[in-house]
Amino acid sequence: MKSSRKIAVLVGVLFLVATMTFMTGSGLIRSFFTDENPIQTSLLIGALLEVACGLAVATIGFLMFPILKMFNKGLALGYVVFRIIECGIIVGVEFTWCPY
Repeated sequence: MKSSRKIAVLVGVLFLVATMTFMTGSGLIRSFFTDENPIQTSLLIGALLEVACGLAVATIGFLMFPILKMFNKGLALGYVVFRIIECGIIVGVEFTWCPY
């Protein structure tokens, strides 16, 4: 039970990290494309924050697997796979925007 609580706390923190990094990163990227004098550093930092968001999302899937597996192994595996796909989409979209 103690292990499940640690996982739950970590997953909650990762949800917050994913939300904050996505909001901050997308704001920096948007400001790069809308400002009259764009700063490339803001684009780079925004892209790195989006990558961090993708990694947090994928980690949530991996951490939830042992708990979800107790209820249905197939759905638990599906959750991990879809979180990895979500990570790939987040990171892939950011690298199509980033001119580096």
